Amino acid sequence: MLGLFTGSNPQDQMHYTAFDRFLAWRRFRAATPFIGFQSRACDLGCGPGAPFLHSIESRLLSGIGLDENPGESTEGKISVVRANITYPLPLESGQFDHVTMLAVLEHLVSPQNVLAESYRLLRPGGSLIMTWPSALVDPILEVLTRLRLLNDELGFHQHQPRIPVPKLRRILKGIGFTEIEDGTFEFGLNHWLVAHKE
Repeated sequence: MLGLFTGSNPQDQMHYTAFDRFLAWRRFRAATPFIGFQSRACDLGCGPGAPFLHSIESRLLSGIGLDENPGESTEGKISVVRANITYPLPLESGQFDHVTMLAVLEHLVSPQNVLAESYRLLRPGGSLIMTWPSALVDPILEVLTRLRLLNDELGFHQHQPRIPVPKLRRILKGIGFTEIEDGTFEFGLNHWLVAHKE
């Protein structure tokens, strides 16, 4: 688990606490079963070094992470691209089996464009895989940040009001996603959702 946040350039990495790494590992564990073997994945808001993509590298043909602070982690099958994911993305349409957004939705003021770009990037039969925390988590995260158990660089204070799952499902269907599965983990404190493109 501690290896999740190692990249080729340590100066580009945030100073994650052990608890930060534990929470990320829990997200990664929730998302990993939905990643097919021999697939191509794009992780939006990947964070420095694209740790999720590295954690699933054995399942991938290739992986690209996009973030405003992606670090420098082009190793093996994984590469990173510096990009603001709220703008049109510098990638060709229909090239990925999976697009992932892990703990990203709660930071987006207006997620519709990002979700639409996710749809564009997916090949037919591909899936969008998301996790995000319940709003009930925010006061807990604030206390943990004050206690320095979490890194305040992760932007918990910037969390947006959560979109109710039924509304999020309607947005995704309006974009063109068809079959949508969702659930919770960590005693209902976090959500997962998988939306499929026909």
